Amino acid sequence: MERIFEPFKRKTDVSEQKQATIAEFQEDNICFYRFIGGNPGETETLGHKLQNLKKSKPLLIGLFRFPFRFEGKRRKMTAHEQYFIMKDYCDAIIFFHSDELMQTIDPTIPIHEAHQAFDAIEERAIGTIRDMVEDTGKVNIDYHDIKAFISRNRGPLFIYTIEGRSFDEPLKYLISTPYLPKDFTEAKQLMINIGYTRGVDMEAFRQINLRLNDLFDKADLFKIGSYLIDKPGHLFNISLLVNGIQDPVDAPIKSNKNTFSKYKKVIRKWLAEPK
Repeated sequence: MERIFEPFKRKTDVSEQKQATIAEFQEDNICFYRFIGGNPGETETLGHKLQNLKKSKPLLIGLFRFPFRFEGKRRKMTAHEQYFIMKDYCDAIIFFHSDELMQTIDPTIPIHEAHQAFDAIEERAIGTIRDMVEDTGKVNIDYHDIKAFISRNRGPLFIYTIEGRSFDEPLKYLISTPYLPKDFTEAKQLMINIGYTRGVDMEAFRQINLRLNDLFDKADLFKIGSYLIDKPGHLFNISLLVNGIQDPVDAPIKSNKNTFSKYKKVIRKWLAEPK
């Protein structure tokens, strides 16, 4: 299942189209490919599509959603295989667990509305990178920063945005949602983009930076971007990109066919020898 839309401006009704999504920043040639894992019939096609995209796109980012536990072990194992196919081809991969996305909604919500809510969370991640690239500031984060950040630590990438007027409570509670990876704050690399309204003073800016660096003390700080939100008041919009986190599942064990063939020949020779 697949659906395609232009960079954050949909031209068609995608409600009846397929599940994987491609979104592109045409001016910078960043491509996002979204896939919901678990269907065995899509495994081979997934590899072919990603391989073709990788040939033409300088930066390919995958968004992968694992199936619900109640969908069964077979779909779970298939999704594990598909995740690593996506990881092999993509420069970075953002993953979501359906069971954890489920915790963000009322379980009595209609099914189609639940899927819309899950899609919105994933599209918010795409939108955050879009905003970083498009919204210039005093210290700008651009396409080349995103590309360099990803290339230094290929693999799982995660994005989260904090919005608020004050940050009196511990940051670990503000950076808290069921779908964040458990090792989010254990990342090896961090990039921060801080938006601020006209009422924010330098002391508040300093405190936010100190607290973010304390929380992500194990990460190398790649870059801090900053930009003015041209509105009155005291408001922050802080986007965090982290990578260098662990894969959410173990890689499937692949059988070594060459080793098997080697011993098969030995066995045949042994059986053929006279006793």
